[in-house]
Amino acid sequence: MAKKLHLTKISSLPVALCAALLLAGCAAEPAAVSAPKASAVTMDDQGRVVRARGDRNRDDSIGRAVVNRLVETDKEAFKGVSVKAWDGTVLLTGAVSKPEYRRRAVQLAKVAEDVLVVHDELSLSENPASPDFVPDSNREQRIYAGLLGQDKLAGAYVVRVVGGVAYLLGTARSAEDVTRAIAFVREAEGVKWVVDRVSVR
Repeated sequence: MAKKLHLTKISSLPVALCAALLLAGCAAEPAAVSAPKASAVTMDDQGRVVRARGDRNRDDSIGRAVVNRLVETDKEAFKGVSVKAWDGTVLLTGAVSKPEYRRRAVQLAKVAEDVLVVHDELSLSENPASPDFVPDSNREQRIYAGLLGQDKLAGAYVVRVVGGVAYLLGTARSAEDVTRAIAFVREAEGVKWVVDRVSVR
């Protein structure tokens, strides 16, 4: 009889430990972490969307942070990747040589601070460092300047051009404004088509 009681005590021990652990886990809930948010939409006297210098500086910081994370992880694998940031949105363009590098690039970009959305526009190529995947900065600047000069546009936009494809990022108050911006970019010399990545708020 004594032997039977001894076995009962041993078998009940893990149950008691499990119960204690469960209670401890419930008592120690992790503190809530606030998720990053897009900046508030502000407008000038004419109703145009404007972004403060601080917001644009934040875009630059996010872009650099993502680039640094990619380089630190695997400089060779991500040498053909370019990053453009806008108000918590990160656009990845260029190329990588393997599908797993593509997935990894998106994962690395998502964990960077203040990143809300990652748009994966990466291509697969045996030569990701090819000039075909390098952003056309001269054309980007010309298109950007042209967008600023359009009186009919009330949104705020930036553009990335790679291989003749123009990726339009920005913030607009209406889909109609985005449509007008896309039409303007589509008419730019050397642009084959336009990819819309604009936030309408």
